[in-house]
Amino acid sequence: MRRPAVRNAAGYFVALLVVVVTWAIGIPRFASPDEPAHIYKAYGTAHGQLLGKAAPGFPNNLREFDGPAVLGPPNLNCYNGLPDVPASCATEISPRLISSAARYPPWYYGLVGLPVAVSGHADRVLPYRLVSAALCVALVTLAMSLAKRSRRSEVVALQLAALTPMALFLMGSVNPNAIEIAGFVAIWAGLSRVMTDDEFPMRLLILASCLSAAVVLMRPIAIVWMAGLVAVAIIAASPRRRREFIARRSLAWAIGPTALALVCSWLWLLYARIELKDQRATTTLTLSSAVRKSIDLWPTYFRQTIGVLGWLDTTLPFFVYVAWIVALVLVAFVVLRSAAARGVWAIAALVIVWLALPLLINGFTNSRAGLTYEGRYSVPIFAGLVFLPMFNDGTKLRVPRISQRELVKAVLALVVIAEVGAFWQMLRRFSVGANGKIFLTGNISWQPSIAPMSLVVINAVAMLALAWSAWSPWGKVEAATGEGHGEGAQHGSH
Repeated sequence: MRRPAVRNAAGYFVALLVVVVTWAIGIPRFASPDEPAHIYKAYGTAHGQLLGKAAPGFPNNLREFDGPAVLGPPNLNCYNGLPDVPASCATEISPRLISSAARYPPWYYGLVGLPVAVSGHADRVLPYRLVSAALCVALVTLAMSLAKRSRRSEVVALQLAALTPMALFLMGSVNPNAIEIAGFVAIWAGLSRVMTDDEFPMRLLILASCLSAAVVLMRPIAIVWMAGLVAVAIIAASPRRRREFIARRSLAWAIGPTALALVCSWLWLLYARIELKDQRATTTLTLSSAVRKSIDLWPTYFRQTIGVLGWLDTTLPFFVYVAWIVALVLVAFVVLRSAAARGVWAIAALVIVWLALPLLINGFTNSRAGLTYEGRYSVPIFAGLVFLPMFNDGTKLRVPRISQRELVKAVLALVVIAEVGAFWQMLRRFSVGANGKIFLTGNISWQPSIAPMSLVVINAVAMLALAWSAWSPWGKVEAATGEGHGEGAQHGSH
């Protein structure tokens, strides 16, 4: 990558990091899903407590870590599920570090916990969030860097539509779901290049496969999502590239690292004796009833994929959902206006995978832990839509009078407006309640370490910088035409 591209990638990284850090600062202590469990696991992993210890008085799937009492959870139930109650009520702290993630694979938690332990700030929540945020931002920046060198670099700015408020909320907290999302974004970008470069880029296949293995190590269940991703990518690829992809050497590299990761994950499951049954959340639904209930929840899952924040108690303003849906419709239009039949089938396959995942997961967990699926689990597949335009050659456009440039700019504008609106509402919900005053100044019940309105301004400026970086060409780098040959000429302008 040449110097201008490195400079642009660094700018993109910084802008996105500032955006995610504003979320990290604006989220109250442990106000994101299961964050106490994940931070205690990160603390324990960094301090040699891989599995914790049995927690007297709690079910077997909950375990306890020895750590500073100041890291204990506040009384979150005083506002969880009560969106009109601000976070200021959570003042009582329990000294016990109880975690439902104690038996989970340690890799993500080591990556997050070890730097914090070395820094000497292991008794604070924000450092864990910052480390996790940096890892996620690095992966998303890698995705943009790969895409900027593709044959369709003029549409890669659409990637920002994959960073829904739900995704950013998770990246601003401590949750392996966040790095799973970021990893999938990078894998989508890598596989898009694998399936579309003029010559088969083996090194990018190896990169995508290693990223897949890393994600599966951290979240073994991600293999189900990975199968859907690969299926969509194969459908979207040209017949020639499909044949090259399933050639023996290519297939070995595509499958090998992830298969090894699955074996390692299986060995960990045996060692940790992970229990799939949660005594707190069992259900009496039959399998057919669970499937019907999951189908009824499709609209809820879609809304959650865009963003229902907090512990699923903070809906966003109506215009945020409308703006994001319009942005997605525009992305789909960009795909379809230049797609061959395989592009249409790829969109259909993506939708089918998205609809099927809740049925598969809830069908499996129904008798063990209830209906466990949440819309945030769909973000890794949802992200695939913004990469499908890269699979089309873009030479023949349907409805050519509509400018491609204007479509991309419209998507970016909608994303910026919706993200800032979502962030503002998140701050409002925790500061004064979801229906409290809009301008968060003066006397407010709870506020982060930086004044809320200052955070909104910083977030908005960073989002504008991020959109500009995504929109701008990243220099005259070489588009991929194959490993070892230089990689063709990238479009230097839109």
